[in-house]
Amino acid sequence: MSRIHFQKRRNFLRGAAALTASGAVSSFVPQLSLMGTALAQGAPTGYKALVCIYLSGGNDSWNLLIPGDDSTNIPVEGRSPRAGFNPTPYGWYVTSRGGLHEGNASALGLIKPGGSDPGTQFLPPALGILGNQYGLNPAVPELQTLFNSGRLAFLANVGPLVEPLRRSTFNSFRRPPQLYSHNDQTSLWQIGGGASATVSQGWGGRMAGSLLGTAPGSGLAPCISIAGQTRFLVGEYPDDTVLSPFRMSSSSTTPATTLNNYNSGDTAGSKRREILQGLLDIAYPQAMSNAYGDVLDRSMQLSIGINNEIAALSAAGSVYAAFNTAVSAIPDTTSIGQQLRQVARMIAVSRFGRGNIQANRQVFYVSTGGYDTHSGQINGTRPNGSGVWAGHQGLLQQVAQAMKGFNDALNVLNQVSGYTGVKDEVMTFTNSEFSRTINSNGAGTDHAWGAVQMVMGPVTAAQVYGRYPLQLLNRSFGAGGPDQWGECFNRGEFLPSIAVDQVAATLARWMGVGDADLPIIFPNLDTFAGAHANQSVMAYNTRTLPFL
Repeated sequence: MSRIHFQKRRNFLRGAAALTASGAVSSFVPQLSLMGTALAQGAPTGYKALVCIYLSGGNDSWNLLIPGDDSTNIPVEGRSPRAGFNPTPYGWYVTSRGGLHEGNASALGLIKPGGSDPGTQFLPPALGILGNQYGLNPAVPELQTLFNSGRLAFLANVGPLVEPLRRSTFNSFRRPPQLYSHNDQTSLWQIGGGASATVSQGWGGRMAGSLLGTAPGSGLAPCISIAGQTRFLVGEYPDDTVLSPFRMSSSSTTPATTLNNYNSGDTAGSKRREILQGLLDIAYPQAMSNAYGDVLDRSMQLSIGINNEIAALSAAGSVYAAFNTAVSAIPDTTSIGQQLRQVARMIAVSRFGRGNIQANRQVFYVSTGGYDTHSGQINGTRPNGSGVWAGHQGLLQQVAQAMKGFNDALNVLNQVSGYTGVKDEVMTFTNSEFSRTINSNGAGTDHAWGAVQMVMGPVTAAQVYGRYPLQLLNRSFGAGGPDQWGECFNRGEFLPSIAVDQVAATLARWMGVGDADLPIIFPNLDTFAGAHANQSVMAYNTRTLPFL
């Protein structure tokens, strides 16, 4: 094949990938790079999966993880109190949040254990680092269980950064574009690196393409979205062939992958499918038509294979019966629960399935919304009679229950598979475009910057990694002036002390990316590993973080 012809075909496939992004034929085109040639690199051995949970809207993580210390002499994450000013972490949290929210709709602070209202008391997990203690929102006892069992860690004050900053250099150093913008900050989380939100590929896709080395032919793409199109999973293989994510349904009552009106479950659908298959089998004079038909045909066959594998997994008498029961225990009444159910099934069939369904490395993407809590954030301070919380606490409850159920299902899969390492082959992490202001707008919270994120899986230790910000509003405290650590703006918009690139690189390294390849996937990574980083508010002046 001539280089010109190959280039035309590549351009066609890139265009077809854009068509997929618009929603046309998306479910049946797991990757439009199936026709591409790729470099002959070997896939990594063993199995590992990365699961991204995106909390759309900007999750108020300060309503999730709460500073619990009420001593005036405890340094905050290793920072010694300034002379004449001894901060009280819990006290400043309550003050900055507008007070305790018991009986006060505009106050956001939670009551410590021993308070008058159990519905507003935070949960005190046994966590502490550098002398600091934290609590969890009362709506998430499942996260407390995960933490106490060593399966959950928290990353304090993470956000997109171009280079290390402190407040005094905010206007003179480079910073991410369009701060506090939903779309821009979502893009920066997904692409890794804070220089531009216009990059078309995400770090999940770039990482997967780098690890796989070659396109999987007619096999399953390494990137799978249960939440529609996402830039996070778009990437390239080493030969520039496009890696486009495979998109699946989250419904447990329909096949994992479907083509609308062409399902084989009814007579009309079967006939439509038969006719479509006949059209795909025609040898067209145009090379592009044949290429597209080949890709679509292979994608349809792969979809059938996935559905068959999931059906076999769920069949009566299957050795995976206990696993299916555990999957069914993941709440099916919430979107995040439905999506993580499907991820659990796909991990099972990918890890232990047959033929082109098996995979060595996978990256999953799920998403749930409602976190843009400008109003109604505190909508009821305690659960109703059925145990369901409202407002932001209700959203946190959904995520906590789904994550705990997902972890439980992996534990059961670990038991029934005969391979004891399954539960340690999956790492789950959260991200959201930003956190919220620490103080109330009278009914809720507004857009901010740095946030607490979670990682679940074989973490090094269950603790808070990084530096939780001292929650001071922008005001003067003694002779040293405003916020000596340079991390708090205005109404409590915190300058991140951990860069998205550092979190992403740590996860990529765990997936198998070599240290020499990390700067290729994350070109901005080395910016956070040097003397400049050490002079900023950065918690680590290293490429990767110690949670893995």
